[in-house]
Amino acid sequence: MRDARILRATEKGGDWIHLRRIQATCILGFHPVERTTPRQVFFNVSLEVDTRRAGQSDKIGDTLNYELVEGEVIAAAEKGNYFLAEALAQRVAEVCLRHTQVMTVRVVVDKPGALRHTESIAVEILRKRGE
Repeated sequence: MRDARILRATEKGGDWIHLRRIQATCILGFHPVERTTPRQVFFNVSLEVDTRRAGQSDKIGDTLNYELVEGEVIAAAEKGNYFLAEALAQRVAEVCLRHTQVMTVRVVVDKPGALRHTESIAVEILRKRGE
């Protein structure tokens, strides 16, 4: 019953919590130097949740613990060993969707200095619960 209520709220426009410019250091890339030298990456993570209860109560227990989510995103990056930004983005999305309050997650992985003439490359994915 609770899931149906959340789905109705998000279908009407929804509520989003954004974690912007999360910073982590990880192995990301397929060139030999990238396989041995950790690099700095950034994440933008948007979480679709129903925030009405927290908005009304002003109690931390009524919202998603985004400090916990931040730590899980960083741990997923730093403990992993990724060839592709797409794989790192997918792993972060999976971590976020483990939280039952999260209906949809949008993840942007930003890899500065990946290409010689480009400031950074970024991969953006959108994943929904149950898909």
